[in-house]
Amino acid sequence: MTQANLFAGVLLLLWQQQAHAVNDDQLAAIRELGSLNGIALHCNGLAETQRIKRALVLNLPKRRQLGELFDYETNRAFMAFIDENAGCPAPHALKQRIDAALDRLETVYKTP
Repeated sequence: MTQANLFAGVLLLLWQQQAHAVNDDQLAAIRELGSLNGIALHCNGLAETQRIKRALVLNLPKRRQLGELFDYETNRAFMAFIDENAGCPAPHALKQRIDAALDRLETVYKTP
């Protein structure tokens, strides 16, 4: 088991114990935005990173573990982008992906 997988497993256990009312769809939405944030950081998409963070602040419950998951996924995606020597997507394409991910986040965190 790699160190990253071990860290993710420990975080998951903490979330299950402390981040009540957090389901798999909600965690997936945070992971996706973290991944897109890593790409935006690598590709100098400052406006996109700000937009993502603003949406997280507005939609997520104030739980440290959720912020840690976002940061973990951001770092993982940023480093993977470098390791793979990937090219940056067109700004419009990245914006569309982020728009869709933000819509999912708002949907899964809507309060009844």
